[in-house]
Amino acid sequence: MKPARPTRRRSVTSPVRAALLSVLAPGAGHWLRGNRRIALFWAAPMLALLTALVLVTLFGGTRQLLIIMVTPGALIALGLINLIVAVWRLGATAHAARGTRLSVRDRAVVIAAALLLIVGPHLAIGRSLAAFDDLLNSTFSEASPSPLPQVTSPGPTDVSPTDEASPAESPSTPTPNRAGTGTLPPLTVATPWTRPGEIPWGDDGKFDLLLLGSDAGNDRWSRRMDVMLLVEVDVATGRVAMFGFPRNMVNVPLPPGAARNASPCGCFTKLLNEVYTDATFYYPQLWPGDGSVSGIAAVRATISELAQRPIDAVLVADLWGVIKVVDAMGGIDMNVTESVVDANYPDPVLGSIKLRIDTGRHHFDGRLALAYARSRHQDSDYGRMRRQQALLLAIRDQLGAATILNAPGLASAAKGYVWTDLPRSSLPNLVDLFSRASTALVRLYRFAPSAYPAYLTPATIAKIRSTIANAFPALVSPSPSPTESPSPSPEASSSVLESTSP
Repeated sequence: MKPARPTRRRSVTSPVRAALLSVLAPGAGHWLRGNRRIALFWAAPMLALLTALVLVTLFGGTRQLLIIMVTPGALIALGLINLIVAVWRLGATAHAARGTRLSVRDRAVVIAAALLLIVGPHLAIGRSLAAFDDLLNSTFSEASPSPLPQVTSPGPTDVSPTDEASPAESPSTPTPNRAGTGTLPPLTVATPWTRPGEIPWGDDGKFDLLLLGSDAGNDRWSRRMDVMLLVEVDVATGRVAMFGFPRNMVNVPLPPGAARNASPCGCFTKLLNEVYTDATFYYPQLWPGDGSVSGIAAVRATISELAQRPIDAVLVADLWGVIKVVDAMGGIDMNVTESVVDANYPDPVLGSIKLRIDTGRHHFDGRLALAYARSRHQDSDYGRMRRQQALLLAIRDQLGAATILNAPGLASAAKGYVWTDLPRSSLPNLVDLFSRASTALVRLYRFAPSAYPAYLTPATIAKIRSTIANAFPALVSPSPSPTESPSPSPEASSSVLESTSP
């Protein structure tokens, strides 16, 4: 009598269940059906990717992940990996269900699960990676900046940049800048300056970034830089100092070149925020470069001369873009320490409105955030400068991973409203630097009266330069001059935008 042949144990896991398990984890359905070798084949690549992600996060943290993401070419590579993973997961699902005929209902269930849990998420990830890559490409330049052009001194018949002039006297007629159109200059042109030292910071161990808030509203024929903040980061420690330059400073020293030579005092006798229009419209022949980029370069060179700091990079943001970026962030929490009441605030949507923001905690949408930072009728340019610095710090503290992962929304919000001369290749180093600066104490310096009169004298200029030069030693000892970033208060309050238009 022949011994009975051992019966092969059949798996109780149905093909449809195996397919659904493989939708969640490639190889899981094969494993439960007893196909261990095939299960390892489908699971091994996924496990390797997951292990690599865990190791990078454990040893480098989220900062290292972000550094990898902003490295040129990395987002394209991640997009390709995302596509391969999606195809691999679909293949594992199909293979787990093969060998049997699924009913129409079971087939519909598997297809729906694959669409919902594989195709949908990977399409969203691919869209986010593509949008993030497009945002970086449109904001950061890869072109090397051109050397600073040699400018010759004007002759005796040349006009002075401090003389009054009307648009009719200019060789060209300005084109109105409309709010909300994203009219910042493209990055296809070379910037008319040379960065000092190695990218992304200079040779002195400090990174100096000039932040310019550009206001090109419907009521203006030209763009003006109404927000001028110099952010200095100590590379070794990550400490940050922020210097606010009021737009109504007068007699600001001009940088070497034709503009200084054409001025009897070697200074700019108009308001500081008019440097841009002088370089782009009234006296373009006195400044290097062309068009909007020339205007940005003129502002950069003038602030650099006043501060006696080599500015490593410029970041320009259209104030209309503040609305879009804050909305992309889902709003922003602010602690308002001084109420804002403006009977004629120029809202970019409604026109002249009544603005009231009470003291206390607020959650601002984009329009209220811009109104808070832009209104000046109720106090002064100096009060507005305080609010602008507070808003920037709030954005710094709340611009987290959720906003960055919302790449399509962030790209749509920022594209055309943000301009910088930083090359994209500098981003990994900048992420490393600003990840340390993001939690550092920030000292805010505002060059406002009475300590710093708007009408600059040699003594005031020397005082401003001394304050900037000694900013970081002041961080290690108490000083009443600079102010720390405000801390949140639990006090509740209200804010309203009331239209006064008919």
